[in-house]
Amino acid sequence: MSDPSAPFPPGPDDVVREIERPYTLYQPALHIVPVVVDVPHAGRRYPRAFVERARLPLRSLRRSEDAYVDRLFGRSVALGAPLLVAEFPRAYLDVNREPYELDPRMFDGRLPPFANTRSLRVAGGLGTIPRIVGDAHEIYFGRIPVEEALSRIDGLYRPYHAGLRDLVQRTQRAFGTCILVDAHSMPSTGLDRDGPAKPDIILGDRFGTSAAGYITDIAEAAFARLGLRVTRNRPYAGGFITEHYGAPSTGVHTLQIEINRALYMDEATLLPHAGFAELEQAITGAMAECFARWSGWLDDYRQAAE
Repeated sequence: MSDPSAPFPPGPDDVVREIERPYTLYQPALHIVPVVVDVPHAGRRYPRAFVERARLPLRSLRRSEDAYVDRLFGRSVALGAPLLVAEFPRAYLDVNREPYELDPRMFDGRLPPFANTRSLRVAGGLGTIPRIVGDAHEIYFGRIPVEEALSRIDGLYRPYHAGLRDLVQRTQRAFGTCILVDAHSMPSTGLDRDGPAKPDIILGDRFGTSAAGYITDIAEAAFARLGLRVTRNRPYAGGFITEHYGAPSTGVHTLQIEINRALYMDEATLLPHAGFAELEQAITGAMAECFARWSGWLDDYRQAAE
């Protein structure tokens, strides 16, 4: 198993015969904080059949990746938190959606009657099986068999969420609470290229419904202390993972963290730039402060010193 914070060999463009596993789980030597980190959109294993049938070249497909976010958060493991990373790409399957947010126009065959075909994400081409990447570029030449979509959901989506659910439940049993950090990255600009640049960090807590206020307050302070520009919930308040797992009244808090890609990579070439190492260090520092304060360690230390 590779170290998620290691350099980038042999290369990010991994085209494989088939995806061998839905995720990789990096476990700390000791799970000492009530935190789980998941990275659902950084997967780089592209099935060869998918790439060969796509309308778009591989580089265009990769524009939907939260590229290298697993590496940016990789040192969370050394800080005592498990890290769950999806192996498959977001263009192939999006686990930050309901399991059956599916567009019937994409498929040959009848969808299950319980499929959600009318969500805003489906209408926008960004359902569980995405129709588009980037600036509304169509992925497929035509329809795909509905059986293929259901196979992806059964073989990848369900195991990913089973693994994440198990981590959250085990953490809550061990500590009495669980804080799930759902890690993502975002383009530096929106569809309007001349519009305002996005902040460095956007924290999403579903407007206070997926995490207690102090969870988000601590994260905002930690990133701001490093000189990063931080906002909350707009335009990214959190997706399915944040909404589905976050239940503060039961002791489970979910916070989505969006990182501006311009801080660490060239968005045209999709390669890390010179700022990567500095940002990795900053995220590690912010997570170290968050983990300690979420666990009560810093507050206990300060009270003892007073």
